[in-house]
Amino acid sequence: MADRIQLSEKLRESLLDSANMPTEISVGTGTYTPNFPVAAGYKGTVWKVTDKFGRPRALKLAVLDDYRERSYLEEVRRAAKLEQYPAFARIDDAGPVTLNLPDHPEHPFIGFVEEWIDGDTLDEFLKKSGSVISPSLMVSYVSTLSSALSALQATGLRHDDLHSGNVLIAKPPTGQIEGEYQIRIIDMGSLKPAHPPTTKPKDDHHHFVDHLVEIHNAIHSKRSIPISERRFLSEVEKLINSMLEEDATIRLRDPVQIKHQFELALSRASTPQTNQNSQLTSPFEFLSAEHIADDRLLVDMFAKSCPWLEKAVRADPCLITGPRGCGKSTMFRWMSLKAHLADPVSDLDEINLAGFYISCATDLQNRFDWVTTTELAEQYNREIIHYFNLLLTREVLMTLNSLSDHEEQRGYWGFGSSEERALRDFVFRHLHTDSIFQMQGVSLLRQTLEVIERKMFDCHSLMMSGSSVWPTLPASYLGELTSLLCKAMPRFQEKKIVFLVDDYSIHRLPAPVQQVLNRVIWERRSSHIFKLSSEKLGAELRDPSGTMAELAREMVEIDCGREYLALEDNRKGSLGYSFAVELLNNRLKKAGYSGTAEQLIGISSWPEGNLARAIVSVKPGRRDFYHGLDCIASVCSGDVSTLLLIYRRMFEAGQVDRNTTHQIPKNVQHESIQAVSREMLEAVEAYFPKGPDMHRVVSRFGRLVRDILENGREQKKEDATVLTECPRIEIDQPEGSAYSLLSDEQESLARELVRRAIFIEMEPGLSRHKNVTTLRWQLRRVYLPAVRASLAKNNAVKEKMEWFQLFLSNPEEACSFVFDKWQKRKSGPGSHPDQLSMPGIDSPAQER
Repeated sequence: MADRIQLSEKLRESLLDSANMPTEISVGTGTYTPNFPVAAGYKGTVWKVTDKFGRPRALKLAVLDDYRERSYLEEVRRAAKLEQYPAFARIDDAGPVTLNLPDHPEHPFIGFVEEWIDGDTLDEFLKKSGSVISPSLMVSYVSTLSSALSALQATGLRHDDLHSGNVLIAKPPTGQIEGEYQIRIIDMGSLKPAHPPTTKPKDDHHHFVDHLVEIHNAIHSKRSIPISERRFLSEVEKLINSMLEEDATIRLRDPVQIKHQFELALSRASTPQTNQNSQLTSPFEFLSAEHIADDRLLVDMFAKSCPWLEKAVRADPCLITGPRGCGKSTMFRWMSLKAHLADPVSDLDEINLAGFYISCATDLQNRFDWVTTTELAEQYNREIIHYFNLLLTREVLMTLNSLSDHEEQRGYWGFGSSEERALRDFVFRHLHTDSIFQMQGVSLLRQTLEVIERKMFDCHSLMMSGSSVWPTLPASYLGELTSLLCKAMPRFQEKKIVFLVDDYSIHRLPAPVQQVLNRVIWERRSSHIFKLSSEKLGAELRDPSGTMAELAREMVEIDCGREYLALEDNRKGSLGYSFAVELLNNRLKKAGYSGTAEQLIGISSWPEGNLARAIVSVKPGRRDFYHGLDCIASVCSGDVSTLLLIYRRMFEAGQVDRNTTHQIPKNVQHESIQAVSREMLEAVEAYFPKGPDMHRVVSRFGRLVRDILENGREQKKEDATVLTECPRIEIDQPEGSAYSLLSDEQESLARELVRRAIFIEMEPGLSRHKNVTTLRWQLRRVYLPAVRASLAKNNAVKEKMEWFQLFLSNPEEACSFVFDKWQKRKSGPGSHPDQLSMPGIDSPAQER
C-alpha cells in the first residue's frame, strides 16, 4: 500500500518539468497559471502558481491513491478551522486535477491551492542566516509554534507532518514599514484529528523539540557568542530536557507554559540579576524544580515541613532516593548556598551546611552519556575525574561570585581580595596556568571562572576527538580545594562544605562513569562531604576496583517514599499532612491567592468514620469519598509532583481563582483524585522497559486490595471490628536476599517495579514467628483511588517466597490464591463469619 501512495521517480521528474505543465490548471472553482516548481516529496509536488487576478498561490499536487479511503474535503474542512490563526497558511481551494504527462496520460491528482508564502524553510534559513540567528529569534519562534500547537489542541487537530521543511521564515513584503519576518506553517493538507494519536515516529511536540535543537545548535555554532547568549543556551538545554522528560506528570508540554518558560529564559539570560521578581503567575506554574531558575522563588516556595528534611540536612554523607518528582531536586537546590544568598531575608546562621549544587541532567549527562563500557571509562578515567573536579570548582567560584556582590556577605563569609587571590593562585597552580590575558575591571574570580570554563570545553572536545588531556586534576584535588577554603575562610569550618550531586542515576550517568567518579565521591575528607540524589536503585555504589560502598558507614540512604509511608507506621501521619498543606499554601501565597489550602480543600471527614467504611458503604451514584487534605496527603507516597498535579486538577475543575475562598465541592475533589490516579496507572503500561508487565502486576494487586476491602473478612482489634486494608506485601526470606531467589526475568521485573516506585520497598522487617528477615513492599498509594481502594494499611499479604515468584510471573493467579483465603466465610455455629482476628498485626493508621 505504501508504494501505491508514493510518486514514482519518473512521475516526479515529469511533474517538476515546466515543459510538461499546461498553461492553465483548473482546481475546484478556480483556474491557475503555473510559474515554476518549488519542491517534490514522496506523495506530491508543489508549484508556485498565480490565480486569475495575478495573486501568487502554492499548488500542491497530491497522489490520488492517498485519498481512496478518505476525502480531500475532510482536510479542507479541518484547515478551515485554523483560518483565524495567523501562523497557519490558508487553503483557498481544492479538487481533482487531471494532467497529461509523458508516459502518464490523463493522470489524476488531488490539488490543494494554498496561500503563497515567500520565505525560506527553517532548514534553509539556519544554513544561510547565521549572523541573525539569536536568542530573540528562538523566543519568537517558540512563541509562534506554541501558539500554533495551542490552536491545534483547541480545534482537536494535529498537523502530523510538522518537520522543519513545513515551517517557513517568511520575508516581509516590500515596503512594509515594520519589516518583520514571520513564522508560518505550511502543508495544511496533512491535518488529522488529534485522536487517535499519530502512528508516525514523532508527533507535533517532538518535531517542535527538533526545531529548537536545530536553532540552539545554530546559535552555539557561531564562532564567538556573548555570555548572555551562553546563559540563554544553558537555560534552553534545561527546557528541552524538560520537554522530553519521561515522566508525564512533570514533562513541559503545555504550549502556554513552553512559551512562558522560554520568555523567562531570555529575560534571565539578558539580566545578570535573575532574582528580581519572585512571584508566580499561578500556584502550579512549576511542577518540577528544573523549571525554577529563580533561586529566591525556590527558597520561598520550599516547604520546610518536608518529613525527611531533618535527616537530609545533617552533616553526614547521604544518598536520597525516591520516585521521580518526589522533591529531591528542590531539596538539594534549597540546601545550596547560592539559593540562600539569593534570598535577602534568609538567616544564614540557621544553616549548618554550605552546599554547592550540580545537576547530572544538566551538567554531566550530555558530556559522558557515550561512556557506556568499563573499557571506555578506564581509558578516559583521568579526563572524567578532571572534568568533574572542574565542574565542582566552577560551582564553588560561581557561588563565591554571587556573595562577592554584597558587602555584608563578603564580611560574613570572610571573603576578601586576599582570599580571592589565594583561590585564583590555587586553581592556576593546579591547572598549570601561569598567566592569562587580563583586563582592567574584571575580577580575579571572573577571570578564574573563564579559565575553568575554557578548560572544561577543551577537556570535553579532546575526549570526543579521542585524545588525552594533560595535565589533569587528580582525585585528591577536591579535598585540597576544600581544605584551602576552610583555612582561608573559617566560616567553612563552621558550615560543613557539602557537594550536592543531583540525579546521580544510571539513566543520567552510565554506571562505568559513576564507578570512576566514586573515587572522588567516596574519598573521606574532614573538609567536605557529598550528598547524592538518585532514583531508587539508580546509583552505582562501586568503584572500578569493585569495592562496594557501605551505606551504613560511608553514606546513609534516605528513601523519600519509604520515609513518607513510615510516618503512618510510626503514628506520625500529621507530619505528612503538614507538608502537603504547607506545600500548597506557599504556592498560593507566592501567586497572590486569597484562599488557603484549609479554606479551599478542607479537612477529610466521612459520616461512616473513615475512608474504608465510606468506600464499602457507598451508595450508587455517590462519588465524594476521596476528598480533603488528609486524604490527599495520604494519596502522596513522597511524590511532590503528584500532590501538585492533584491540587492543580482540583483548582481547574473547581474554577478556583485568586479571589476564591470557598471550598471546592467534595465530588469535584473526588473526581480529580481519581482522574490523576487513573492517568498514572495507565501511564505504567508505557514505561520502558517492562511497562506492560508492570501494569499487569500493579493493576491486579490493586484490585486485590480493593476486593479484600469490600469482600474480605473483617478483623477484630481492641474490641472493635475493622475492615481489612492491606496494600503491603511481606515475604519471609529464609536466607540471603529475596532477589537472589528469583529468575533473571523475575528479578528484572522486581527491580523495575521498585525503581519506578510502583512498589516502595520498606526497611526489611523481622518475622515474628521465625528468626528471618522479611521483604516488605507497599503499593504506591497514588494507584489506589483508580481501583477504588482505601489508602491506609492495617494488614499485609503475608506469603512465602514461592508465592512472590508466582506473583511476578502470573499476578492473576497469585492474587486469586490470596483472595481465596481472605474472602468472607459462610456463617456457622459458634463462628464469626465476617471477622478475622490477626493478633500482633499493626493497628490501623490514625484517621483524621
